[in-house]
Amino acid sequence: MAGLPKEKNKLRLTIIDVGMGDSLLLESIDGRGTSHYALIDSNDSTYSRSSYIFLKRFFEKKQETVPSSSALFDWVLMTHAHADHGAGLQRILKDFGTKYFWYSDSPKYPVLIAKLLKYARRSNQVANYEAIDTSAVLPKFGGATMEVLWPEPGVLDKNENNNSVVLAITHGQVTFVLTGDAEADIVWTKISSKLPKTTKFFKVPHHGATNGTFTSSNATPWLAVLPKNTLLGISSHILPYSHPDQKVVNAFSGKTLYRTDVHYHICAETDGVDVEVSYSHV
Repeated sequence: MAGLPKEKNKLRLTIIDVGMGDSLLLESIDGRGTSHYALIDSNDSTYSRSSYIFLKRFFEKKQETVPSSSALFDWVLMTHAHADHGAGLQRILKDFGTKYFWYSDSPKYPVLIAKLLKYARRSNQVANYEAIDTSAVLPKFGGATMEVLWPEPGVLDKNENNNSVVLAITHGQVTFVLTGDAEADIVWTKISSKLPKTTKFFKVPHHGATNGTFTSSNATPWLAVLPKNTLLGISSHILPYSHPDQKVVNAFSGKTLYRTDVHYHICAETDGVDVEVSYSHV
């Protein structure tokens, strides 16, 4: 409505309920009240376009036309080369556009990466594209800063889960940590000590599968060091994998947990001091 002041200095994360896989929408509102948008992953297929439909509705409410002739996203990230994280990204890149397309490299250079890079090279809807790791210096995202916690340069695993980009996004005194499918034995035993002390929202790795939280010796590296009162979110993958596993859910006793198979679309919002979480079916 005309005359209302603009929102300023906020960071929002929406874990989109896509049923199986991941798709995360981010909005960072800077000090001028300008919104910046980003997307992490999309599992869409020919027969199911949950993230695309959600995004189209979201941007149309913002008075944006989709397909768009200009880049609506500051950046789009594919955490790793599995179809339940990247299969829908080509159409999203085409219809929404992005200034940066980032991805995690792979020793096997799978078809999914090859197809996305082939599209990015010839499309005017993707301005820049590159593989990122902990050596990357990422631009500011609105009023927020970003840091890659994993993978390290030149460290590629035959298990694509362990090539997942783990991203920390910090706004003021609050950090959101977004984890892809990084597993406990390989990734979290190495980087749990690097988790920011300002972490207040943490996306549970690998949809709540046991190997994202528990090592083979039953340790819980990231959970053991996570700051008290950190809120947890799970992008569930009920079919066909029955994620989250009940053992993982039980490990979170005493913590506040949100999961897409229970709460549907989960929105975490911070002003840089506090975090509020809401959820909806639409």
